[in-house]
Amino acid sequence: MSSEKGITLLELMLTLTILLAIIWTLPLLMSAAIQNSGADFQQEETRLFFHLFSKEVREATQIILSKGSIELTKKDGAIVKYERYGSSIRRRVNNTGHEIVLQNIRDFTVQISGRRVMIEVDLNNGNTEKQVSFQMS
Repeated sequence: MSSEKGITLLELMLTLTILLAIIWTLPLLMSAAIQNSGADFQQEETRLFFHLFSKEVREATQIILSKGSIELTKKDGAIVKYERYGSSIRRRVNNTGHEIVLQNIRDFTVQISGRRVMIEVDLNNGNTEKQVSFQMS
Protein backbone atom coordinates (compact mmCIF):
# COMPACT_ATOMS: atom_id res chain seq x y z
CA MET A 1 0.00 0.00 0.00
CA SER A 2 1.37 3.39 -0.93
CA SER A 3 0.64 6.50 1.12
CA GLU A 4 0.26 9.21 -1.49
CA LYS A 5 -1.09 12.51 -0.31
CA GLY A 6 -3.32 14.78 -2.36
CA ILE A 7 -6.95 15.28 -3.32
CA THR A 8 -8.98 13.16 -5.65
CA LEU A 9 -11.15 14.41 -8.46
CA LEU A 10 -14.24 13.47 -6.44
CA GLU A 11 -13.11 15.59 -3.46
CA LEU A 12 -12.38 18.52 -5.76
CA MET A 13 -15.81 18.30 -7.41
CA LEU A 14 -17.55 18.10 -4.02
CA THR A 15 -15.64 21.13 -2.73
CA LEU A 16 -16.49 23.16 -5.86
CA THR A 17 -20.17 22.19 -5.60
CA ILE A 18 -20.37 23.39 -1.99
CA LEU A 19 -18.50 26.61 -2.83
CA LEU A 20 -20.82 27.37 -5.78
CA ALA A 21 -23.90 26.72 -3.63
CA ILE A 22 -22.65 29.22 -1.05
CA ILE A 23 -21.84 31.81 -3.71
CA TRP A 24 -25.25 31.31 -5.33
CA THR A 25 -27.23 31.83 -2.07
CA LEU A 26 -25.21 34.79 -0.79
CA PRO A 27 -26.93 37.44 -2.99
CA LEU A 28 -30.36 36.08 -2.02
CA LEU A 29 -29.54 36.40 1.67
CA MET A 30 -28.12 39.89 1.21
CA SER A 31 -31.18 41.16 -0.70
CA ALA A 32 -33.49 39.79 2.01
CA ALA A 33 -31.45 41.56 4.68
CA ILE A 34 -31.55 44.84 2.77
CA GLN A 35 -35.33 44.67 2.28
CA ASN A 36 -35.89 44.08 6.00
CA SER A 37 -33.62 46.95 7.00
CA GLY A 38 -35.71 49.38 4.90
CA ALA A 39 -38.77 48.73 7.06
CA ASP A 40 -36.67 49.18 10.19
CA PHE A 41 -35.37 52.50 8.86
CA GLN A 42 -38.90 53.88 8.37
CA GLN A 43 -39.88 52.81 11.87
CA GLU A 44 -36.74 54.31 13.40
CA GLU A 45 -37.19 57.58 11.49
CA THR A 46 -40.80 57.80 12.72
CA ARG A 47 -39.71 57.19 16.31
CA LEU A 48 -37.07 59.93 16.06
CA PHE A 49 -39.62 62.35 14.60
CA PHE A 50 -42.09 61.70 17.42
CA HIS A 51 -39.33 62.16 20.01
CA LEU A 52 -38.29 65.53 18.54
CA PHE A 53 -41.90 66.67 18.14
CA SER A 54 -42.85 65.68 21.71
CA LYS A 55 -39.83 67.48 23.14
CA GLU A 56 -40.74 70.70 21.33
CA VAL A 57 -44.40 70.44 22.36
CA ARG A 58 -43.36 70.05 26.03
CA GLU A 59 -41.15 73.15 25.80
CA ALA A 60 -43.62 75.31 23.81
CA THR A 61 -45.24 78.34 25.44
CA GLN A 62 -47.89 78.62 22.72
CA ILE A 63 -49.23 76.21 20.10
CA ILE A 64 -51.14 77.35 17.02
CA LEU A 65 -52.75 74.87 14.67
CA SER A 66 -53.42 75.93 11.09
CA LYS A 67 -54.34 74.02 7.96
CA GLY A 68 -51.56 71.54 7.22
CA SER A 69 -49.15 72.86 9.85
CA ILE A 70 -48.54 73.46 13.53
CA GLU A 71 -46.56 76.34 15.02
CA LEU A 72 -44.84 76.02 18.38
CA THR A 73 -43.57 79.18 20.10
CA LYS A 74 -40.50 78.52 22.23
CA LYS A 75 -39.47 80.37 25.41
CA ASP A 76 -36.92 82.45 23.48
CA GLY A 77 -39.63 83.62 21.04
CA ALA A 78 -38.56 81.42 18.13
CA ILE A 79 -41.43 79.89 16.18
CA VAL A 80 -40.95 76.29 15.14
CA LYS A 81 -43.26 75.21 12.34
CA TYR A 82 -43.98 71.64 11.27
CA GLU A 83 -45.67 71.36 7.89
CA ARG A 84 -46.28 68.91 5.13
CA TYR A 85 -43.88 69.29 2.24
CA GLY A 86 -44.74 66.89 -0.59
CA SER A 87 -44.46 63.40 0.87
CA SER A 88 -42.45 64.65 3.86
CA ILE A 89 -42.83 66.67 7.03
CA ARG A 90 -40.42 69.55 7.33
CA ARG A 91 -39.40 71.70 10.27
CA ARG A 92 -38.73 75.41 9.95
CA VAL A 93 -37.63 77.93 12.56
CA ASN A 94 -38.90 81.51 12.13
CA ASN A 95 -39.94 80.59 8.55
CA THR A 96 -36.34 79.90 7.58
CA GLY A 97 -34.53 76.67 6.97
CA HIS A 98 -35.74 73.44 5.50
CA GLU A 99 -35.19 70.41 7.70
CA ILE A 100 -36.91 67.20 6.58
CA VAL A 101 -37.86 65.38 9.78
CA LEU A 102 -39.98 62.53 8.33
CA GLN A 103 -40.13 61.13 4.81
CA ASN A 104 -42.50 58.87 2.85
CA ILE A 105 -45.81 59.98 4.35
CA ARG A 106 -49.27 60.11 2.83
CA ASP A 107 -50.75 62.55 5.32
CA PHE A 108 -50.44 63.90 8.83
CA THR A 109 -53.01 65.43 11.15
CA VAL A 110 -52.68 67.24 14.44
CA GLN A 111 -55.39 67.69 17.08
CA ILE A 112 -55.12 69.94 20.11
CA SER A 113 -57.25 69.52 23.21
CA GLY A 114 -56.16 71.78 26.06
CA ARG A 115 -52.51 70.97 26.73
CA ARG A 116 -52.72 67.65 24.89
CA VAL A 117 -51.41 67.47 21.31
CA MET A 118 -52.07 64.34 19.26
CA ILE A 119 -50.30 63.83 15.96
CA GLU A 120 -51.21 61.06 13.53
CA VAL A 121 -49.03 60.16 10.55
CA ASP A 122 -50.10 57.94 7.65
CA LEU A 123 -46.98 56.37 6.16
CA ASN A 124 -46.57 55.26 2.54
CA ASN A 125 -46.17 51.64 3.67
CA GLY A 126 -49.80 51.67 4.89
CA ASN A 127 -49.06 52.00 8.62
CA THR A 128 -50.56 54.74 10.76
CA GLU A 129 -48.56 55.99 13.73
CA LYS A 130 -49.93 58.15 16.56
CA GLN A 131 -48.29 60.09 19.36
CA VAL A 132 -49.80 62.08 22.20
CA SER A 133 -47.71 64.83 23.80
CA PHE A 134 -48.44 67.29 26.56
CA GLN A 135 -47.47 70.95 26.71
CA MET A 136 -45.69 71.65 30.00
CA SER A 137 -44.95 75.40 29.78
